[in-house]
Amino acid sequence: MSLTPMMKQYLDTKESCSDCILFYRLGDFYEMFFDDAELASKELELVLTGRDCGLDHKAPMCGIPHHAAKNYVSRLVNKGYKVAICEQMEDPKFAKGIVKRDIIKIVTPGTFSDNDFLEEAKNNYVMSLFTDREISSLAFTDITTGEFYASSFPIDYNVIYDEISKYEPKEIIVPEIIENDILKGINERFGVSITRRKGEYFKEAARENVHKSFQDLDLDKIEYAMMFSINGLLNYVFETQRSSLSNISSIELYNVENYLSIDSNSRRNLELTESIRDKGKKHSLLWVIDKTSTAMGGRRIRKWLEQPLIRKKEIEDRLNAVEEITNNISLHEELKENLKEIYDIERITGKLSSKSVNAKELISLKLSISKLPKVKEIIGEFSSPLFKSIHKEFDLLYDVYNIIQNGIDDNPALSVKEGGVIKEGYNNEIDQLREAKRNGKKWISSLEEKERERTSIRSLKVSYNKVFGYYIEVTKANLSLVPDDYIRKQTLANGERYITPELKSMEDKILGAEDKLMSLEYDLFVKIRDQIEENVYTMKNTAKLIGDIDSLNSLAFAALLNDYVKPEINSRGEICIKEGRHPVVEKMLQREASLQMIHC
Repeated sequence: MSLTPMMKQYLDTKESCSDCILFYRLGDFYEMFFDDAELASKELELVLTGRDCGLDHKAPMCGIPHHAAKNYVSRLVNKGYKVAICEQMEDPKFAKGIVKRDIIKIVTPGTFSDNDFLEEAKNNYVMSLFTDREISSLAFTDITTGEFYASSFPIDYNVIYDEISKYEPKEIIVPEIIENDILKGINERFGVSITRRKGEYFKEAARENVHKSFQDLDLDKIEYAMMFSINGLLNYVFETQRSSLSNISSIELYNVENYLSIDSNSRRNLELTESIRDKGKKHSLLWVIDKTSTAMGGRRIRKWLEQPLIRKKEIEDRLNAVEEITNNISLHEELKENLKEIYDIERITGKLSSKSVNAKELISLKLSISKLPKVKEIIGEFSSPLFKSIHKEFDLLYDVYNIIQNGIDDNPALSVKEGGVIKEGYNNEIDQLREAKRNGKKWISSLEEKERERTSIRSLKVSYNKVFGYYIEVTKANLSLVPDDYIRKQTLANGERYITPELKSMEDKILGAEDKLMSLEYDLFVKIRDQIEENVYTMKNTAKLIGDIDSLNSLAFAALLNDYVKPEINSRGEICIKEGRHPVVEKMLQREASLQMIHC
């Protein structure tokens, strides 16, 4: 016995992603077979069945509806699994032989990019680690925001542990040569998914790849280990996303000594971003000071807390900016109100880069951009050096706004492939097709009343479904009144469905217009999307500045709310605290007192 052609195609595809659970598209379902089916059926609580595959025994099989894939993928990724999405690359109706299929994306814990299942105020990092006998290098990226960081230092696993603790990556890419005991220790300590690749994965064409992605980076000034860790991470992004991402175009090289060193145990015990008790944000320092209004600000203030500054000037610049806001409460409140109206520009930019953005998200982007002039006007009132620098860099993204305003409907459909996304008046052909579609549907609506009068069948209905198209439905009791020009299309238990030459002709016109309209609208949407994508770098920079503004405003709000004072920074190594209060303990005591008053 031999495998069926379809099962052979499945196994060939599976061989190319052996460390993934393969979602293999068959019609309206993603199917899993053999070991994947047995594993997925347990993890997702699916019914395990079998399918003839050409062998003596049926292949274990389970499946999910394609439209519900997001939820199932999320559940598997959150458990640490990787999922390869294999799609049909041609319409089965026109396929000659077996339908062509290919993997379009691999979803992993570190490259998961669905905003519906990510924490909006927390980055989702994937990390690359490269070491040799003398030096080690780490690279981190969040593909949803385009952030990319890299650092190198003399090999020291304590420093590596501290950086992992700081960034909290969901996945780490490592060369196979790294010892299992070290990887086991990392996994047990941080609960992070680890992916191993051959050494050449990091080294091959490293200089060329890194230069292609980061053209402003002086490659002669970075160490070889850093080059390899960056290259390994870029390769992994390409491997999983099946393309380079335009939002990954700039890199921040940092020295671990530029920030206050906090070892992973101290970071945990200090409860900076999460409590020891339940790993949640509540009862952490972040819980007290995070009063941000945007997702970008939420991620930014978390980063500031995880990477405390150590340079006196940088600290004072930030403190002076916060102080200036606290001295201008009306501007603070006005800023907060406008920031609340800004969506997550950073992650919308990431979706543009991965070609997964929809029209509603572009409208959210347009609405966000409409708030930028007022935000810039407000920060222009401040005179501190940090705000002056932000004001100078702040781009209002007028080009992006105009592209969306001119081309995208203000209330578009969710799916970009089913029409209803291009604005009226943007394209003559689209307007004409819409008019033809509207007129045709008006004619269909009037047909029902016209045929009821002609046939004297008051219960006659003109309806539509995707399988049979438009039809006239008549109950059994009225079949004797059916005219001779009605052509039987389908027999039902309660009656018959018919078509007329006139109805068939109009159906062809309506459905032809709909098909052409959907195709044309999608093509235009792609052009508009690509035009906007040309502005990715500027959008990313503006999003970062919004995060900075929001974080400064948040710190000012926390200071006003809790009566915090501006510290004086010295470089003499002296600490003098008068009437100090523990911010988290104080907040918890206040809450307890409030609850007691309520109970009384």
